[in-house]
Amino acid sequence: MKQLITAIERTGQQMLDRPFLKVFMLGILTTIGAIIISYLGANEIMKEIPGYQSDWQWWEDFVNWITGYAVDIAFFFILFFFFAPISTIFISIYLDDIIDCVEDKHYPDHKAGERLGIGHLAFLATRLLLYIVILNILVLPLYILLFWIPFVPLAIFYLLNGYLLGWGYYEMVAVRHLGIKEAGIHRKSIRGVILMAGLIMSVLFMVPILQLAVPILGAALICHLFHLTRYNYL
Repeated sequence: MKQLITAIERTGQQMLDRPFLKVFMLGILTTIGAIIISYLGANEIMKEIPGYQSDWQWWEDFVNWITGYAVDIAFFFILFFFFAPISTIFISIYLDDIIDCVEDKHYPDHKAGERLGIGHLAFLATRLLLYIVILNILVLPLYILLFWIPFVPLAIFYLLNGYLLGWGYYEMVAVRHLGIKEAGIHRKSIRGVILMAGLIMSVLFMVPILQLAVPILGAALICHLFHLTRYNYL
C-alpha cells in the first residue's frame, strides 16, 4: 500500500513538468479527436444501410430518426463501458514517451531499454481491448443473474476490469525492462498492488471528462509501481 500511495503522489507531482505536460495534453487531444472521428464515421456507415435514402421523404425522415438515435445510443454505450481499452489504443502512441518522462526524472539509474514502438504497443493495447470485451460478454449472464443483489454486479465489473487494466498496463511498462516470463513472475509477486492500481483506473474511467486523462496517468502510475516494487525506490 505504501508503494501505491507513493506512486500516486509522484504521478500527481509530475503533471506540471513541461515534458510530461506536453505528452499529457497531446494524449488528451488525440483521444478527443479519435472519439469525434469515430462518431462521424459511424454516422457515415449508417447512411449505407438499405432504405436510409429513399424517394419518399417521410420514409427517409423516419429512418434518419430511428438510425440517428440508434447510432448515438449504441456509440455512447460502447464508449462508456469500453472507453478504457479503446482510449488505450490511441494513447499507445505516447506510452513510450510517458515511461521516458517518468524514468528520466525519478529513476535515471534504471531506465527502460529499447522503445517498443507504436506497432507493438498498439498490439498490446488491442489485445487488452479484446480481453476486456470478450470477458465482459462472458460474465454478462452473471451480471443479469445477480442484478437484484445490491452492488454485487458492480463489484464483479470493477474487479474484473481492474484486474485486466492492471495486468495490461503493467505489461506495456514492464516488457521494456524484463522478458515476458520474468515480467509475469514479478507481476504475480505484486498482484495485490497492481490490482489496486487497476481498480483505481477502472473507477476513474467511469468519470466523464476525467476519463480522458486516465490512460496517461495510469501508465505513469504503473511505471512508478514497477520501479518502487522492483528496485525498492522509496
